[in-house]
Amino acid sequence: MKWKHYILVALSLLAFSACSESSGDEFDQEEWRVENEGYFELQYQLHSQATAQQFILPNWSMPENIELENVKHTNCILVDVLQEGIGGNSPLYTDSVLVHYSGRLIPTDDMPKGYEFDRSYLYEYDADVDVPARLSVKNLVEGFSTALQHMHRGDVWRVTVPCQLGYAAQSQTLIPPYSTLIFEIALVDFWQLQQGDRM
Repeated sequence: MKWKHYILVALSLLAFSACSESSGDEFDQEEWRVENEGYFELQYQLHSQATAQQFILPNWSMPENIELENVKHTNCILVDVLQEGIGGNSPLYTDSVLVHYSGRLIPTDDMPKGYEFDRSYLYEYDADVDVPARLSVKNLVEGFSTALQHMHRGDVWRVTVPCQLGYAAQSQTLIPPYSTLIFEIALVDFWQLQQGDRM
């Protein structure tokens, strides 16, 4: 069954990135950048009235307790709390984590849920049977890392990350430059990364 999944992923990628000579469709990087900036700006405005379930967090590298009005919106992530965990401590930048996650691009006419470029599970997410991914917080894009450093065990968050805290102008295998990234993250556990540990 795994090979069918990989074929579907490959076909999805081709559909997303291929240029059609007959239709003249080409990926327009500038148009994509503008669409992503507009999407993030709209979501930022929706999150600006902070609630317990929807709020804005500045990048982890900003000074502690900085006022949001003093932070550029592209140096923030947007959080939607899908499930609250058990509280307590949060991972540190140097910690290792166990997470379930998926990553998508912004919604488009062709893909209303957004193109899924990565996830830690093979089929539909099931916390009871899926094995979480083990990751190092410091090895992730800044937006993902920022979220983890505020999450608690059992939290499930949808996190919208501006390209500046993602891959910026760099192109990744399944991610065009200037992409806003939308992650769903479930924090299962975390611990201090010991010297010599490999991720």
